Amino acid sequence: MPKRDCRGGVAGRTVGGNGVQPRCTAQTQQGAPCRSFAVPPRPYCRMHDPERAAEVQMSRAKGGAHASKLRAIAGRRSKLDSPRALLAFTATLIHRTVERELEPDVARCAFYGLSLQRQLVESSELEQRIAALEAQAPARGRRRW
Repeated sequence: MPKRDCRGGVAGRTVGGNGVQPRCTAQTQQGAPCRSFAVPPRPYCRMHDPERAAEVQMSRAKGGAHASKLRAIAGRRSKLDSPRALLAFTATLIHRTVERELEPDVARCAFYGLSLQRQLVESSELEQRIAALEAQAPARGRRRW
């Protein structure tokens, strides 16, 4: 494990000799100085370092592909306001994950959201049932439950 210095940085890697991490020396497309931190020992940030141009391009492509998959999901949204709709969506999500149409991390987040949605639907239905029972209750001052 790298040794930490007293200023909180990892000794010799993230903080300059004066305790301040150096800034990137490149300029943005608008001509302003880049405000990102440089990656020692180079004077550039990850995005402006010419030696990392191919790596940056691959990262951008991966991010674009991931965003495209999320937009594809958003285009096929269905109302998830009943147990039947939740069940159908869960089945679809499982199949798309098994068939590798969805990244496992995206599916994991969707399943977590589904579990929250299920709880909300159940509590909403319970609320409606209680309201219906209260409406049927006798007009007297006491209740049976």
